Amino acid sequence: MKIVIAGNWHWFQYEEAFATALCELGHQVIPFRVSKFFDGLMGKQQNAVPIPGTALLRLNRTLMKLVFKERPNIFLAWRCTHVLPSTIKAINTTSVITASYNNDDPFGPRAHGNVPWHHYLLWFWYLRSLKHYQRNFFYRQVNVDEAQTVGAMHADVLKPYFIPWKDRPVQLSKVEMSRFGCDVVFVGHYEPDNRVKYFQALVQSGLSVKLFGGKYWIPNVLGSLYSYFAPIVPAEGDNYAKALCGAKVCLCFLSKLNRDTYTRRCFEIPACGRVMLAERTTDLMSMFKEDEEACFFSSNEELVEKSRWLLANPERRERIAQAGLRRVWADGHDVKSRAAEFITATENL
Repeated sequence: MKIVIAGNWHWFQYEEAFATALCELGHQVIPFRVSKFFDGLMGKQQNAVPIPGTALLRLNRTLMKLVFKERPNIFLAWRCTHVLPSTIKAINTTSVITASYNNDDPFGPRAHGNVPWHHYLLWFWYLRSLKHYQRNFFYRQVNVDEAQTVGAMHADVLKPYFIPWKDRPVQLSKVEMSRFGCDVVFVGHYEPDNRVKYFQALVQSGLSVKLFGGKYWIPNVLGSLYSYFAPIVPAEGDNYAKALCGAKVCLCFLSKLNRDTYTRRCFEIPACGRVMLAERTTDLMSMFKEDEEACFFSSNEELVEKSRWLLANPERRERIAQAGLRRVWADGHDVKSRAAEFITATENL
C-alpha cells in the first residue's frame, strides 16, 4: 500500500518510527512535513496558533496537490492541527482513505482547562475535521468517547508502542555505569503533580535516585532537590536505553494533563529488560501481572516500600523484568505490530 503521512516529523518516535515499521511491513510511505511551512517568527506564531494565514493556506494547497498526484491508499494525518476540514472533504472525493491519529489530548482544554493558553486555539481545525476523517485513532479511550460526541464517524484506540531498535537491553561500560548507574531512575518530563513528592520520599529514604529530563526541571520546581539531581539533562538517542538499563528500578509517572492511564514508557521500560515501577491504574494492571511482570504504587509509602523490596531481592527483580520483556513482545506492543494493527483496522472498516 502507498501511505502519505502528514505531520511534524520532528521526534523520531512518532511519524518516523511508525513509517519505518510500515516500510518493514512492505508498504510505501510518502512523508509530508508540515513544519517546513512555519519558518521565521511569523511562521512560529502560526504554528502555535493555527489562525488562517499564508502558511496554513499554502500547507493545505500543497498537501492536496500531493495527495491528488500520488493517489495513495491511505492519507494519515499525525496530530495535524493545521489541516483544514475542506482539505479532508476534498480528499474524500477520491478513493483515498483518510485517517487521523493523535497521541496528545485534544479534548483536554474542554475537559479540565489545565493547559497552556494556546491549546484553547491549537485544536480548532483538528476538532472540526474529526467528523470528516473516515478513520480516527487515539492514544487513550477517553478521547474515543469524546470524539464520538463531536460527530466522528469512527474512533478507536491505537496504543503507544516501543521501538525495538531503540528500546532494548544494553550492557553498560564502567564509564557509562558511573554516569547512569543508580537504584532508581526517572526519565521524562515535569508536570505539576505528585512526582516531586515521590522523588523527595525516595531520596529521604536513602536510595540513589537519578533524573533525566528537559528544561522544565528547574530549581523552582525541585526546590532543595535540584542540587541533588543537577545537572539534569535529557537522555536522548542511545542514552535513553542506557539511562534505563543503568538503574535497578525504573519509574513511570502518568500525565495527569493528558489524562493518561498508561504511557509509552509502560512499554519502553519492560522492552529494555528493566523492572517498571509505575503509578497504579486499572489499565496497567490489565496489561501486566502485578509483582510478576511489573510493579505498581499508589502512595509515597508504597513507592518507597516497593523500591526497597525490589532492591533487596535482585533475583525476584530480574524475574519480573524478564517476564515484563516477554509480555510486551507477546502482546504486540512493538511499533511494527502496532503499524500492522493500524493497517488492519483501516482496511476492515
